[in-house]
Amino acid sequence: MTMSDGHPAEDYLKPKLEALIEGAVSAGFSRDVTVAVLIDLLDDSVALDVETR
Repeated sequence: MTMSDGHPAEDYLKPKLEALIEGAVSAGFSRDVTVAVLIDLLDDSVALDVETR
């Protein structure tokens, strides 16, 4: 795994997201479905939360 240059948030979050995805795959969920659900969760809740601030 390579770390991005100058993006500490990505460096911090990427390993955690990869571990979350691998945990879901180990629990029997496909990688594609897991990523799609994460995107959907972020798209719905984070965007709405940011808009209200």
